[in-house]
Amino acid sequence: MTIHSLSKKRICLQKGIMLFIVAFCLISLFTGCKKSEGSSNFVRPVKVDTVTLNNEIINDYSGIVDAAKFVNLAFRVSSQIIQLNVVEGQKVKKGEVLAVVDPREILLSLDAAKANYETSLSKLNRTKALLTKNAVSVQEVEVAQANFEQSKSIYSAQQNNYADTYLRAPFDGSIAKLKVENYQRINSGEIIGQLIDSRDLQVNFTLPDLSLSLIEGNNKSFVVEFEVYRGIKFKADLKGYVEASPDGSGIPVFLKITDPRFSTDNYDIKPGFSCTVTMSVKLDTKDSEYPIIPITALNASNETNQMYVWIYNPSTSTVSRRDVTTGALMGLGNVLIKQGLSKGDIIVTAGVTQITEGEKVKILQGP
Repeated sequence: MTIHSLSKKRICLQKGIMLFIVAFCLISLFTGCKKSEGSSNFVRPVKVDTVTLNNEIINDYSGIVDAAKFVNLAFRVSSQIIQLNVVEGQKVKKGEVLAVVDPREILLSLDAAKANYETSLSKLNRTKALLTKNAVSVQEVEVAQANFEQSKSIYSAQQNNYADTYLRAPFDGSIAKLKVENYQRINSGEIIGQLIDSRDLQVNFTLPDLSLSLIEGNNKSFVVEFEVYRGIKFKADLKGYVEASPDGSGIPVFLKITDPRFSTDNYDIKPGFSCTVTMSVKLDTKDSEYPIIPITALNASNETNQMYVWIYNPSTSTVSRRDVTTGALMGLGNVLIKQGLSKGDIIVTAGVTQITEGEKVKILQGP
């Protein structure tokens, strides 16, 4: 990736953060519950949090189990299925015959190709024998050789076509999908089902677009907890991820379970099972010097789009505005603050959209 590409990515990321925060503030403004403020005794309720410095971000994501190894099953020839030996969910062994198509049309072509092959071979042998007696020219031998090579190729192709009337399992696995019925006519290359290796599993989850920076470094780790085995967490490693959101829903991420305790013999995990993925990201030294706050604490100025927070003063129970400089989104609902906040500052995290400078507030307890 070029420096220019990285710069463009950072610019797009910052713009995305700004749009995300502005949208959040607007939604909060128009959908927030309004309290009666007519009384002079009204004190606005808010929630607050104390700013701390973090060197690790931990977020949970919903994941799903998938087969890392699978193949779409299809015949290489067109014909009618005359033998369907499997059903969905059935376990099969490598080399096992899954289905057979009617070979009669292919046998006719095979017989014709075999006859042509044997004839051309016989003619080539006779021509070579006549050449030793100077009864034919070298050119006639070359023509016979070419005809033989062509008939041999056709015969070999027809033999392969006949072998392809038997569809065999390329590896041990289970039939995940079956799209045809017995005696149905199928075309060459038409997918009739899917074979998966249920022992070779991976976990897929989707990362929000603006959290791409969290997964690009080498300072991350993953654990997976399956819904059917609550309380047991397995270590997993990153297999890969897509650097763009294919359909706008987020960044697809793929994990491989590497925990030595895990095996499908001991834990009955199948493709399609749901799980929770916990991703932990150790921040770089430069980023760990900055606080990370809930995005709900941010406001954007209508005139300048300057981001700011409300600072709570416990001695007077009042709030004051402080401008901040934001960094990247750090997982779900959190943002890095590069300038404007210090460790120990008390910020308002809920009820921020209606506050005015110097207003007296009361702190809500609990979640």
